[in-house]
Amino acid sequence: MTAYASRGALRLSIAAILATQLPTPASAQSSNDASVTSIESVVVTARRREESLQDVPVAISALTADQLQTQNVRTLEDMTAFAPNIKVNAGRATSSTINAYIRGVGQNDPLWGFEPGVGIYIDDVYVARPQGALLDVYDVERIEVLRGPQGTLYGKNTIAGAIKYVTRDIATGEPTLNVSATGGSYNQREIRIGGSMPVVDEHVFLGAAVAYLRRDGYGEIVDDGRSRLYNRAGQDVSDKDVLAARANATFVWGDSSRLRILADTVQDNSNAAGGQRLNDLTIAAGPAAGTYPRLNDRYDQRTDMPVDRDRFINKGIAATYTQSLTDALDLKIVGAYREGEGRQFIDFDELNANLFQVPAEYSDDQSSAEVQLTYTSDLVKGVAGVYYFTGRAQGAFDASLGSLGLTSLTKGSVDTDSIAVYFDTTWSLTDRLNLNVGARWNQDDKDATVFVAQYAGVLAPNATLFDQHNVPAGFTLLAVQSDYTNNRSFSNVSPRLGMDFKLKDDLMLYFSYAEGFKSGGFDMRGNRLANPNTVNGYDAETADNFEVGMKSTWLDDSLQVNLTAFYTPYKDIQITTQQFVLVNGIPTNATAVLNAGKQVNQGVELETMWRPIAGLTLAANVGYLDAEFKEFFTACPTPTPGCRVDLSGLNKPINSPDWTTYLGGTYEWSLGSGDMTLHAGYQYRSATKVANTTASITDQGAYDILDLVVAYTTAAKTWRFALEGKNILDEEYRVAGYDFGATGATGGFSRIGFYGPPRTVSVTATYRY
Repeated sequence: MTAYASRGALRLSIAAILATQLPTPASAQSSNDASVTSIESVVVTARRREESLQDVPVAISALTADQLQTQNVRTLEDMTAFAPNIKVNAGRATSSTINAYIRGVGQNDPLWGFEPGVGIYIDDVYVARPQGALLDVYDVERIEVLRGPQGTLYGKNTIAGAIKYVTRDIATGEPTLNVSATGGSYNQREIRIGGSMPVVDEHVFLGAAVAYLRRDGYGEIVDDGRSRLYNRAGQDVSDKDVLAARANATFVWGDSSRLRILADTVQDNSNAAGGQRLNDLTIAAGPAAGTYPRLNDRYDQRTDMPVDRDRFINKGIAATYTQSLTDALDLKIVGAYREGEGRQFIDFDELNANLFQVPAEYSDDQSSAEVQLTYTSDLVKGVAGVYYFTGRAQGAFDASLGSLGLTSLTKGSVDTDSIAVYFDTTWSLTDRLNLNVGARWNQDDKDATVFVAQYAGVLAPNATLFDQHNVPAGFTLLAVQSDYTNNRSFSNVSPRLGMDFKLKDDLMLYFSYAEGFKSGGFDMRGNRLANPNTVNGYDAETADNFEVGMKSTWLDDSLQVNLTAFYTPYKDIQITTQQFVLVNGIPTNATAVLNAGKQVNQGVELETMWRPIAGLTLAANVGYLDAEFKEFFTACPTPTPGCRVDLSGLNKPINSPDWTTYLGGTYEWSLGSGDMTLHAGYQYRSATKVANTTASITDQGAYDILDLVVAYTTAAKTWRFALEGKNILDEEYRVAGYDFGATGATGGFSRIGFYGPPRTVSVTATYRY
């Protein structure tokens, strides 16, 4: 038995023992009453109408506000543990850009203008860009994870699934206040405050919430003993400095009319996330000559770029109006506006020298409107609507290759106008058999502008960006490699067809077929000299999802077992490839977004929860995923028009481990005048590829994580005190990386791994009114 297998078996044994003593809920909520063994129903809105989770013929996991607190879920990244076959983490070298994958499909590259594969929703509002979308959890009602293509009800860019962040409804009639303070490892200090109150009884409600989240860095910049103009040794990397706030005003009048206005903002001033160069490096000549061994600490790094000037700001406002038109027909109107901007400094060489460095800036805005009708009768339940979206994403970056004395400027923008019409219905054929039918028509119109040019000259590590109209002194234009404007339209019809049958009241079987659609677009890095076809953009990506499932409750509602099997072939997969080549004699990073071919994903997902005795809840969630490229075409090593190489036999889809497992347990009992809670959560993930390359140094082997929580709640539920440990075995695991290969102009310098959080321990005190 290998050392890892032995260690893994030991950890699994520990977790299994803990799970029989301590427990935790999974996709449904256990009752707060420790004397009850039945599992309480959870209401979700997966089909855009309120339903019990066990009645929805969709693969969905949901955690309620109480569960999120019990299991110490602090950001969307923590949801990785609980739902099978998902992966959520911070994007490379950032702390708030989301990188979400479900069933091995997502979008690994957060460049402006690229479309995600997993849709992120704040209530009913689609968040189009990943920057700032790794949301912190505060003042929420629940989080839902919908697995598999959701094209009919949620539209484009939910080809892998959707994550719904549902904020708290304040129109409850009673004043509320929730204050929590946390202190812990790495000087963690967090305050979350949320509250609401009726201003005009039963008619006007106001609420607000704020989260101040800070901690020191997991690593720091290491002094390499060399004198440099910009020596930043000792500065923190991978720290957290986030201020988030939300305001809510709800107006209720008449028998059913309601207007809800929600405004939110997130300001992330965290330093850059530290990446570890994964190879030793010797530079023979030049100002950076010397030997640079790989650093021992996975969060420390060498760099002469500013790590304290990264910044992301996002804000938005949404208004939702609902009204019952008749006993059977309800109206919902949603309007929203969001905008964001940020800047980032990425050091691809991880050295106190400029060999390959990229300062970047980004901004976006989006407006959306949706009108929705929901119909409910004994025979038919359904929803239909019209959706409109318009937005712009733009940015620029300078790729400075100090070893070659070159700087490449890339900038561009993409404007998107999108319109969709959809319906989804459930027809009761008998009292136990339902037919589910839906479809969505979507059209995207995109206008893109792309500029790429190569200059002789090297930027200082803390230099600001320049453009072709304001070239700094000492720089000489060598070649304009792209300078074009173009537009394209992408149209799609996404149908859904399925049936569900209740063998008995608490046992449902279902089958469904659904299509997913990820919009095409233009590569903002596209190099026209290396890839002439880049001016035509890339096509949309589509998927067909065949799914069978079971949702069941047993043993007097104390055992819940949900099982899903799926088969999903994908066409025209969008993959970003990168290679350094000579273009007109100039060393160039020839990035290309290609419709690389075909991929097939198939697998099984099991979600269970059991309350064998009062106060004890056990959970076991297991996902098996077989993700495989059938075609993976990329450009030839020397770019030649029409020349492609199929690497499907040498590569594997990223973020698609064969196995994901979660075992958990929560045990509650009375102690003195209050209640004690013990929670243990164990997750295991098999080997994972984290970069779009063949055999790579960034590939992550199997790993496991163990979390523990001990909490005491007073009898009146007013105070809660918790000791919380995350990754208590301090497992080292990569969640993202760059790998340009071991050879080439800069390839040996750009083999970087970014790691998940280390072991942390914290204490949280919560007051509720």
